[in-house]
Amino acid sequence: MPDAPETPHSSSTPPTPELHRLSPRDESRVALALTLRQLADAVLDAVPVEPHPAPGDLLRTALKLQRRTEDVVREAVVAERERGTTWAEIGEVAGVTRQSAHEKWYGDVHAWAAIGRSALPPHLKTLDVATEADTRYAGLRPDRPHAVTSGLDAVRFPGSHAYEASLRVRGSALHTRRTELDARVTKLNETYSALHAQGPVNSPLGGDPSVVDAHRGHADAVRANRLAIADVHDEIATVYDQLVTAEPPLAEEHRTQSDWHRNACAQARSYAGLLNGTRD
Repeated sequence: MPDAPETPHSSSTPPTPELHRLSPRDESRVALALTLRQLADAVLDAVPVEPHPAPGDLLRTALKLQRRTEDVVREAVVAERERGTTWAEIGEVAGVTRQSAHEKWYGDVHAWAAIGRSALPPHLKTLDVATEADTRYAGLRPDRPHAVTSGLDAVRFPGSHAYEASLRVRGSALHTRRTELDARVTKLNETYSALHAQGPVNSPLGGDPSVVDAHRGHADAVRANRLAIADVHDEIATVYDQLVTAEPPLAEEHRTQSDWHRNACAQARSYAGLLNGTRD
């Protein structure tokens, strides 16, 4: 996502993020516009002015621009998905298959959804920043004084802002819950790694009963850990199921995540079942 302009928030009252955000469609459009502006600035800065640049400097600068251009492409894909453009249509434009387009850019769309489908940090008002971008753009193209904001739903359809803010409440709550569950998965996996480092879970045949009991206790701890993480994966899948209806434009992305977490849940339960057999 584009870098945020350094605009101070002077109010002592904590801002309400939903009221500062536009529709996800508008947010993605602003994000693309800001990234393009950054690219334009980078292009101007890249014009060689030194008569004797160090070997490789010209190419190094060009490669940086190439990476920025790739950022623009990613932002454009996100904006297309928010507009309702299908992966098949995106693939056709990019000259690749639907599957290839999905594999290449799905992660970017998922990351966009994970940050709340917002172009800017919560303390910044997207419409204000877009208006500032208008002014800067108009300095270069006076014939287009409202280049960034003229295509926004919030400008074209007055009153839609409050409606979109209400729609964001449910999605924001679900993403907050998903973030909490992701943290639990991380903690459980860290515990699992520590248990795994203690040695194998299979009990030795015969030998000292105390050693056998220790191995069984170790296996029980690993099994409990895998069952716990299975439950968390199942809950995350349910959150993504709810996001399908809360954020319809990204329903396909949310279904993909739901399927992945349900598969992870099944694998963890299967492994826990195998560990249960080690106690016999």
